[in-house]
Amino acid sequence: MLRIIAAFAFTSAGGIIGFSMADKLKEARKICDEISSLFQRASFLIGYRCDDVYAVCKNLKSDSEFKDLTFLQYLPDEYNAGEDFRYRWNQALELQKNLGKEEKELLAYFGSILGKSDVDGQLSSISEIQKELERIYVVRLENLQKKGRLYRTTGLLFGVMAGILVI
Repeated sequence: MLRIIAAFAFTSAGGIIGFSMADKLKEARKICDEISSLFQRASFLIGYRCDDVYAVCKNLKSDSEFKDLTFLQYLPDEYNAGEDFRYRWNQALELQKNLGKEEKELLAYFGSILGKSDVDGQLSSISEIQKELERIYVVRLENLQKKGRLYRTTGLLFGVMAGILVI
């Protein structure tokens, strides 16, 4: 009886590990969605409201749509003499651990262009960044579709195999 319980425990553990790995892929895709929404919102704020970087940050921080982009909470929302906005942006990005390398690089570049040129220059740069994000999103979606099922299945199979070995 103890062996059957152990076999069930190993099977469950394998399934949990496989599903958690697949969830990480799902989270990466979701973060890409939120970053895309962030770029669209920033384009609106810059293009139609002519907000400066601090007003943009304040608006993004207050929006509940970006709950997975926790770095936004560390951004400044008002100017302080002697403070470097880009440095603060990059510091905030480093505090978010669940960003992929490519997403982090895109967001760092986005932070570097905010407020550096006129409205049209910023909007064209954001448009280029969105195109690159779309490419990253397609990769994340393909990974989720291919590897997600693989991780779930493999986790269960290894769990069952370990369970059989126990019996």
